[in-house]
Amino acid sequence: MSHVVYALCGYGRGHASRAVAVAAALRARGHRVTFAAGGPAAADLPGEVLPVPALQQVVVGNRVDFRATARANWPHARHSLETLDRLADALAESDADLVVADHEPFLPRAARRAGVPVVALSHQLVLTHTRVRIPIRYGPTAWGTRAGIALLEPPGATPAIVPSYFFPPLRPRRDATLVGPTLRDDVLEARPSRDGPVLVYLNEGAGMDTFLAALGCVDAEFAVYGVPDRAPAPPNVSLHAPDRAAFLRDLSRSRAVIATAGFTLLSEALHVGKPILALPNRGFFEQTVNALYLERMGRGEAIHTRAARAADIAGFLDRADRYAATPGTRAEGEAGREAAADRIEAALAAPRPHPVPPSALAAWALARERAQARERAEAASPHF
Repeated sequence: MSHVVYALCGYGRGHASRAVAVAAALRARGHRVTFAAGGPAAADLPGEVLPVPALQQVVVGNRVDFRATARANWPHARHSLETLDRLADALAESDADLVVADHEPFLPRAARRAGVPVVALSHQLVLTHTRVRIPIRYGPTAWGTRAGIALLEPPGATPAIVPSYFFPPLRPRRDATLVGPTLRDDVLEARPSRDGPVLVYLNEGAGMDTFLAALGCVDAEFAVYGVPDRAPAPPNVSLHAPDRAAFLRDLSRSRAVIATAGFTLLSEALHVGKPILALPNRGFFEQTVNALYLERMGRGEAIHTRAARAADIAGFLDRADRYAATPGTRAEGEAGREAAADRIEAALAAPRPHPVPPSALAAWALARERAQARERAEAASPHF
């Protein structure tokens, strides 16, 4: 039995769903799996969770606020060397055999110091490891996004596992494997119908009052997740707190889905056969690509460059039947996570790398951080 530590970024609950699905496939094969996460994702993970800093992306009005995002993450960057030192020690104590890194930047770098192999597993890698087909106007945005993902990508991680519901050609000289969506058991066991309200999911509630007002102008019932329940809601709109079981129940029986274009939610909605209106977060280029391929598949519509209006929503619901599909079978839903588990087991069988010590500059900075930490502790302690 091997010990796999699955590290995931903390700002998206979809990452937690993927982690739980892959962990289930590995545990069924006899492996021990623990998690490393911070932020909201950590609360959605069962069992042992190693705390890691949770990088944030601040979204207001369905658009990323890059300046606020930089401010929110600066404290983590400032203490990153101290964090890596702590995590490398934790990995050594845990006897980890492999780290699976799902868009989480700290633990895979600590693993490199500790000589623990790393596998990258993330849908974001579809932008760096495949040749996605995008309109030419998105060229500069695509280049910038790839550069950002490359900064977060684990150094020396091989192979890369890219779960996706669309399959563009792989880039040459990349040790990568495209697999289907990695879905949780509760999604695979769902019994879909279309007799419920329209499910709406927004991954940030700030600045969404105008959108809620637009829903109020449409002749339909909406169950909205991701907006604080203190927000003013029209009579045909019910606001729901985060709850996995309730969300899945509403997804399964929904007439249609209106949501940001995160990979996991779109994968779940596609599996249960729902028509989808995608509202990509502006500033998340991965979501733009997800929505573009959703449209090409004929499974829904997307609004890319502006806020959704009441006429957009009403028109989509009038056309929704053309985007509905027969729900996928359990075997189809399990294929992606089993393929991911196959690739992880192949990495477990490979020779372990040698530990990579920090550079001289990093070692000096770490020693300085430790000295400052001792000084702070001594200053805070009582003197007699």
